Amino acid sequence: MLLARLRPDRRLLRRARRHARSWRRSRPFWGGVCTVLAGAELLSVPFSSRGLFIAIHSAGAGIAYLLSITLILLGVVIWLQPAQRVFLGVTAVLLSATSVVYVNVGGFLLGAFLGLLGGATTAAWAPGPVRPAAVPAGGPAEGGRADEEKVSSR
Repeated sequence: MLLARLRPDRRLLRRARRHARSWRRSRPFWGGVCTVLAGAELLSVPFSSRGLFIAIHSAGAGIAYLLSITLILLGVVIWLQPAQRVFLGVTAVLLSATSVVYVNVGGFLLGAFLGLLGGATTAAWAPGPVRPAAVPAGGPAEGGRADEEKVSSR
């Protein structure tokens, strides 16, 4: 009896999965993922440079942290503000190109590549076609012709 209570409701899981899918499709999700991964990779390079990797150190080490944190924040904002996708995508591309100069050759080119891919994907993303709302039963057959007549008669 206790196990039956702990088992999740399948309808609830389906509804949550459907909601997550529609949320993901309504914004440049994968562009944001690539941008966040680029920022995380660029942030990890200065920390890992003391161990196994050979790093090229520059005088402005703080710019590495600034660029990587900005790319992570840009990826989150891409998810939250899909209407600003072109500006955010171009900004991500410019920051990723800048990381090649300032952050250990762009995180050994992996972070720069992920940032360029995420920014380009974000800028190129377009929302899918909007599905028309269902016409109520007994409504006009032409889909809006009666509404135009109502507006013009006022």
